[in-house]
Amino acid sequence: MPITANSLFRDSVNFIRNQLSSFIMLALLASFISYMLFQALVPNTTELHKIITDAIGTSQVSRSELQSVINGMSREQQLSIVEAAMPLFGAMGLSFLLSNLLLIGGVVTLIMQVSQGHKTSALRSIGSSAASLPMLLLLLVISLPLIFFGFSLYLLPGIFFIFVLVMAPIILLESKQGLIHAISTSWGMAFSNVKIILPIVLFTLSVKFILFMLSVNVAASSPVAISLLVDAISYLVTAFMFVYLFRLYMQVKG
Repeated sequence: MPITANSLFRDSVNFIRNQLSSFIMLALLASFISYMLFQALVPNTTELHKIITDAIGTSQVSRSELQSVINGMSREQQLSIVEAAMPLFGAMGLSFLLSNLLLIGGVVTLIMQVSQGHKTSALRSIGSSAASLPMLLLLLVISLPLIFFGFSLYLLPGIFFIFVLVMAPIILLESKQGLIHAISTSWGMAFSNVKIILPIVLFTLSVKFILFMLSVNVAASSPVAISLLVDAISYLVTAFMFVYLFRLYMQVKG
């Protein structure tokens, strides 16, 4: 029987439904850890705020107006803003990296345990994935800068890097054959299953972008719980993608 995106989508929905409480717990944990890490690591932004307000003469400015003002600044002013913002970007990047490390490790391990008939939960899956997290962390440290660099160049290079590397965490955790094997196998599987992998990647990116824009809009005016909930939904979408890809991997492998 041929593998189709529709059949994988339906199977993944049923899998998520049967393990919904565990997936929700993993998504909430990832969202909470991301928030707490960012709050712990975020630097004092007084200097950054001062540089911007000195340049525009007021602290009351919309995002579009702020972008226009920054584009009109001298190169020295732009560099000073970037330098002052680097610790903030670092805090955001580290919280994103570690929360996704926990989420991906827990989700893939949970899927493996359920598929093998083991009784499990969100916390058990996280504990069971602990031994594999260092190697998964190394994979993410390699993959995420490539993806962000691709998006900084243009949209398509970023999507390309996600497309060719998205199977790597699953292969790494399931096969335990090392980083190079995971990356090379992911690359090969991606091009062999373009019509199956590309739709779920584009679907996930589209939904996460919408949720990101919603999160940005509610962050300043809504309670923290609302932002955490929106982030948790975004992590749940990521979990769904990995369920879909894991089922594809097992069918191709079998």
